Amino acid sequence: GLLECRRCLYLRTGRACCQMVEALLAVLILICSSVSYGSTGGYTGLPSLGGIYYYQYGGAYSGLSGADGEKAQQLDHHFYLLKLPIARAAMAVGGCLLVLPCILILVGVLRLPWHFPAWLLLECILDIVIAIGIVPALYYFFHFLLGVYNSSVCKEREQLYQSKGYQGFRCSLHGAEIAAGLSGCIAVMAYLLSAGLSVRGYRTVHKLKQKPVEL
Repeated sequence: GLLECRRCLYLRTGRACCQMVEALLAVLILICSSVSYGSTGGYTGLPSLGGIYYYQYGGAYSGLSGADGEKAQQLDHHFYLLKLPIARAAMAVGGCLLVLPCILILVGVLRLPWHFPAWLLLECILDIVIAIGIVPALYYFFHFLLGVYNSSVCKEREQLYQSKGYQGFRCSLHGAEIAAGLSGCIAVMAYLLSAGLSVRGYRTVHKLKQKPVEL
């Protein structure tokens, strides 16, 4: 099959599998963080539809009009602006984490580590640095979000919607944000495992180059 190709044999190695998992986790982080970026806060007034209001959770609702409707729009907009910086930062991190393993997979397919074994040590160091860097990034991600959810804007927004009988606007982490955090935690383990496999790969290549006859 395709993986029997000499160059594509790399895709069957443990390092390649780790790198593909890292790319998948980066996609999940990117998608989950984009949920916060793409949402305008849950309430959007559409006067052209005759006073029907649409919510991000789907379906049309009425009941927020006049002063309440304007207040809801203002609170949603402010809430959106509060979450916007961390959403953009998370998307940027997810994008970078997606590009890196793709590059490493390409390098492996081109057999660069075989010609330059020292690349594997560099890859190991890079994996460790990324794994360590993700930890404070996760802390900042949740710390920032909890600060947003504990803000007066979020509390006032929650009370407004609850007073009208609407649920789903609580000041707490939602599923996409939790999923992004879990993906980051799994990514830490994947990068550490990839670092260990890089060291093992370096030792293997070094031994094979010392015994060309056996190879």
